[in-house]
Amino acid sequence: MSIDPSYTKSSCRDWKQVLCNGGIGSLLSLIYQYMFDGRQMDQLTVGERKLMVLLIWAYIGFYACCAADTWASELGALSSDWPVLITTLKPVPPGTNGGISKLGLLASFAGGAAIGLAADICLWIQYFSAYRSGVLPKIPYNMLGSLLGMLGSLTDSLLGATMQASYLINKRVVSDVDARELKKADDAKLVCGNDILSNNMVNFVASALT
Repeated sequence: MSIDPSYTKSSCRDWKQVLCNGGIGSLLSLIYQYMFDGRQMDQLTVGERKLMVLLIWAYIGFYACCAADTWASELGALSSDWPVLITTLKPVPPGTNGGISKLGLLASFAGGAAIGLAADICLWIQYFSAYRSGVLPKIPYNMLGSLLGMLGSLTDSLLGATMQASYLINKRVVSDVDARELKKADDAKLVCGNDILSNNMVNFVASALT
């Protein structure tokens, strides 16, 4: 397996990317800490316990989506076959937004499972007595992370294929290109999508929906 030479991706992260990929998770964490930090399980009402579980689900779903999408993008690029566009199932160049592959789907499932497994371990350590006594429901978070991660990754791909434009310029797939750069590129060709959302916005919407 080898990485297609036309597939390029910047490794630099700016504040917008950090905010879009971590803002919701950080907010959920702050809410959880504010409401439940330092409180014993027997001090919580039934409604508060349900809210706690809901926040945990939301937190796992958010980061499962982020991990699944990252694993699918990074490991999916190693696939020997070209990806197919999620909306048409036709082959597209590697790096195209909305492109999916078998390896990428497996990677997204594994990425979500990794987040779920980490949650399983941490929650059982922190709330062992509550789980053992049945106060908190025993939920297989590793499976939950896998499913939510896969769902989030597919949602990201669907948004990327329809609401984010991918162009082929100088035999390389690029996105988030402004009008001036497009005018300068004589060989620019739209591969798929519409120029509605940026890559950061696609990541934000997909993870928020998950």
